[in-house]
Amino acid sequence: MTKEKILAMEPGKELDILVAEKVMNHPVPDFIPEDALDLYLAGSPIHCDSWTCVCRYDEGDVPKWIPDPYSTDPSAAWPVVEKLTEEWTKRNKPISIEVTYDCGAYETKIETWDDDKKNWNEPIFSGSCEAAPEAICKAALIVFVGK
Repeated sequence: MTKEKILAMEPGKELDILVAEKVMNHPVPDFIPEDALDLYLAGSPIHCDSWTCVCRYDEGDVPKWIPDPYSTDPSAAWPVVEKLTEEWTKRNKPISIEVTYDCGAYETKIETWDDDKKNWNEPIFSGSCEAAPEAICKAALIVFVGK
């Protein structure tokens, strides 16, 4: 997937699925629990890694897995920052992840130290989005799978 395609994606389910699978390394579960509907109706849906088993009345109460709302919920996006930091520092140099708000848009910038660890290199990623979770998810996808 190219950087341009990632940046063109809208926040929502498609982006969340990519983050769950490519960044968090959590493929969609390949099972549906027997008691999924009962647990969902009781207010205790089953959660497995980055996925929640839901049963929607308007879809026939058929259990299905949906991804965590990484691209729209700040609390769901934070584990993406932690995963990005953890995975990057395992394989590379220290990393800086900045999310700032300026003139109506959130800017995410990811940088690494130079070899002498005195200065920052050119950003690996720098882009703006309408919401911080979206910017975080797109930055992480570009680092993990962007070409």
